[in-house]
Amino acid sequence: MSRSTARRRDHRLMIVFALSASVALVLAGWQVVVGQQTTAEAYTQTSVVPHSTDSVSIAIAGDTMFSDGAAKLIASQGVEATLAGVAGMFSGADAAVVNVEAPITALTEPLNPGAQYSYSSPPEAAAALAGIGVTALQLGNNHTMDRGAEGLTDTITHANQAGLSTLGAGSDTSEASKPLLVHAGQLTVALVSFGEDYGSAKRATTTSPGMIVLSDASIRYAERVSRQAGADRVIALVHWGDNYADVDASQTYWSSQLVAAGYDAVIGSGPHVLHPIEVIDGVPVVYSVGNFVFGSPGRFAGYGRVGLGAVATLTFDLTGGTLQMQCVRTDNAVVNYVPRACNDEESAWAASDLQGNLDWQGSIGTLRF
Repeated sequence: MSRSTARRRDHRLMIVFALSASVALVLAGWQVVVGQQTTAEAYTQTSVVPHSTDSVSIAIAGDTMFSDGAAKLIASQGVEATLAGVAGMFSGADAAVVNVEAPITALTEPLNPGAQYSYSSPPEAAAALAGIGVTALQLGNNHTMDRGAEGLTDTITHANQAGLSTLGAGSDTSEASKPLLVHAGQLTVALVSFGEDYGSAKRATTTSPGMIVLSDASIRYAERVSRQAGADRVIALVHWGDNYADVDASQTYWSSQLVAAGYDAVIGSGPHVLHPIEVIDGVPVVYSVGNFVFGSPGRFAGYGRVGLGAVATLTFDLTGGTLQMQCVRTDNAVVNYVPRACNDEESAWAASDLQGNLDWQGSIGTLRF
């Protein structure tokens, strides 16, 4: 080996080691920050009265936003009008979570004026969601910072005033990373929220607000804190994937990492359409539940997709679990901004999209795991 070649080799190695050290410092910084919290500070919690003393059921719905194409209906009839067709879908669950993909705020100025899609929902949306049985809002998504830090603060404030918990975003990494523990009878279920890296303006840091990005450190930390806090089951809520597209390699990679980290279920949102269900080492992975009540007109026809979503209800007892998927017709060209339960034909389409060997009865498919 020539001296010049050796120098080039050593220079490359130095770069590699420097990058590795930087990554290690970032991860160590995460661990130091979150490690400084006491157990009581590291999570939020709520208690519900379960339908059964030996099981707990958590309903999880997809992308929810009250503006854009739905603005005219909301202005004339209120947010409740858009919820009329799905108002009973959480009645059988002990707790219900929706992915609120827009800050709940009166602010109208976008954080990024040049963004193609930037949303907000009116302040009354929080109480309207509580009125149909929602108990928590998932905020870990790419639109939660559409109105900046003040918009996020407004969202959490309006949610709390309506009696709703929040998870997945906060004033800094410590707040945003807190699992939500749901105590119900003999069981406690933890919910944690992650998303893809949508850029520096969206992700939380030790000194700035935002959501939590998927990483080995973040998923392992949240699972560990949840168990230490007494969680019997831990559910990962993940915002990922491309709009109107099929499952991608990133989704399959992170689902396997979440299963390996000890999560008991993975429920995804983001692509606006249903994705197939997979069971990995006994853990159900729903790659996407699609939309729930989403005020955008949508682009289903342009992508050759059917506008369907689903409410995923996970029921855990002391020995196992059940996943139920209730089909929701979400294409606003069909439902005119008032989503509803699917009819038999639409449920058959959902069964084809979801796959997963579900046992379908009407608009509800069931999987035991």
